[in-house]
Amino acid sequence: MPSFRAKKSPKSSAKKPKSVGNLPGKKLEARVQLLEQEIKFAQALAGHEPRIQAKVLKNLKKWLALRSKSSYPFTKADFLRLWKGLYYAMWMSDKPLVQEELAEDLGGLLHLFATPEVSLQFYEVFLQTMNREWYGIDQWRIDKFMMLIRRVTRQALVILKENSWRLDLVKQFRKAFKSHIFGQIRVSIGLSMHFLDLYLEEVAKVSEGSLKKATVTSLIRPFITILATNSEGRITGAIVRNIFDGLLQQSDLGRQHREKFDAWKSFGFPTASIDDLEMVEGESDAESEETEQEGGEEAPEEKIALDPRAGRVNVVLHEIKFNPKGIIKALEKAYYASNTKSKARKTLRKIMVKFEKYAQGIYPLGIHRVPVIKEEIAKMPNLEEKAIELEEFEKDLMNSTKLLKTLTKPERRRFMKSGLKIEEFVKQLQKTKPKINGTSSNLTNGITETPPPEATLTIKKRKKHPEKPTKSKVPRFTEEPLDEWEKPLEEGEYEYFVPSTKKRLQELKESAQTESTVVNPFALKAKKLAKKKKSKIEESPGESSAKKRVRIALEMNTSQDTEEYLRQVRSSPQIPYDSDKKPAKGLLKPNLIPGPINPYYKRKIHF
Repeated sequence: MPSFRAKKSPKSSAKKPKSVGNLPGKKLEARVQLLEQEIKFAQALAGHEPRIQAKVLKNLKKWLALRSKSSYPFTKADFLRLWKGLYYAMWMSDKPLVQEELAEDLGGLLHLFATPEVSLQFYEVFLQTMNREWYGIDQWRIDKFMMLIRRVTRQALVILKENSWRLDLVKQFRKAFKSHIFGQIRVSIGLSMHFLDLYLEEVAKVSEGSLKKATVTSLIRPFITILATNSEGRITGAIVRNIFDGLLQQSDLGRQHREKFDAWKSFGFPTASIDDLEMVEGESDAESEETEQEGGEEAPEEKIALDPRAGRVNVVLHEIKFNPKGIIKALEKAYYASNTKSKARKTLRKIMVKFEKYAQGIYPLGIHRVPVIKEEIAKMPNLEEKAIELEEFEKDLMNSTKLLKTLTKPERRRFMKSGLKIEEFVKQLQKTKPKINGTSSNLTNGITETPPPEATLTIKKRKKHPEKPTKSKVPRFTEEPLDEWEKPLEEGEYEYFVPSTKKRLQELKESAQTESTVVNPFALKAKKLAKKKKSKIEESPGESSAKKRVRIALEMNTSQDTEEYLRQVRSSPQIPYDSDKKPAKGLLKPNLIPGPINPYYKRKIHF
């Protein structure tokens, strides 16, 4: 019997055959699988169950760590799909503590990538997503998304700190927020304002006072270009207030000025200038410094809080030291740039002046001088004394007015020209005033006094000149003129008395009380008809006397004669109505240009 065995396969050569078509197919299949995984993560994160959401987020962290180490790099589209799901994960989260924990987890995703460049790319896509979705966030969810922006931005700054604030990474970070928050055509002003509020605070928290001055200038440089090119007044005002003024306020000079101002205010602004005060260290400050030096090493280090929480937790912001000359150079470069707007140049110039003063050791912000009130002005007057002065002034005023009224017109003119007081002028006038009937009236304070007989003067009558004509004097009435109504009646005159309307109404009321009805002379006919009807009603036994009929007779109530009225009715074209009468004119407007006659229309023509 023949024996059988398995056939040996031919020996393969050392070199593997090249498979040109297999490699792209495998890459495409892997890319499709990765896309499916990203979509599944996005759909699972957008759910509303927190337990499933936490589980999916945990798996996402592992997947991102493994994917970043693989040969398939992340693209911008991958990050956009992931952030779409993460955005809705925050949208569906409820309760403050849950939202805060989720925001920390989403910020921690930046540390899962292999290189800081990819982490900052992930942060850039996050800002792009927030700028796109910002207009759809309602007022009940805006707070948690503002917290999310703060926490993710903080982790981006932590990545810069871990890499020693490398210049290329700082440029990438600057480009991210400059292009997606301030450089879009459709600018979200709310997002821009919130980013400006948190920027310096988060830089101070993350840097912990160990930031180089050149790095600070590099971090602030994009805001200078935004100031030079942006035309939105709210954003430029917020940049000046939060970035440049904020740098000056958190400096040593700013803190010293704030402390000085508080002390100056508590003392009630005793001096005109704030520079008159000097900072003096008290005993408590010296003791606290000694205790810190002695037992500073043994004291346990407390965990620094980065956010204000319940339980009286304060946030310590370290000082950001900066180089004012370097910032001035950057401002000058933007000031003389060709694309800088004229309005922006004024703003840049003001900021330059502030930093120049700061470089000279002068704090340019805040209140430095206050007007001091003098003691004489500050002293309150005595009300009783002022009231007595006012009464005396009123008395003097009344006496002077009385004296002024006693003067004639020419005397008043002389008084105005003299420049004396009214009392002095009256005294001088009384000395030179002649007597009338052997007596002169001496006026003092409006009271007439008769002078003694020794002081009387005699007046000699002057002779009239024969050539000069004398002026005719106006006759003066010694007695009151007689009233014309009091003169006696002459012949042919009669006196009629017309009673007033009040008296006539009273007489009518009295007559109405005496008589039951008032007879109208124009209604005699109606009265007769009423009597006839009354007699008929009394004669008919079937009808009850309770029923009354009122007839208003208007025969006499006419202002036109009957014949005249009938004449007008006959002449009217509409009244009375006549069915045979045709209108003189048609209602339709006649056409000026008549239409052509239809030859096929047959009609009977009557002559």
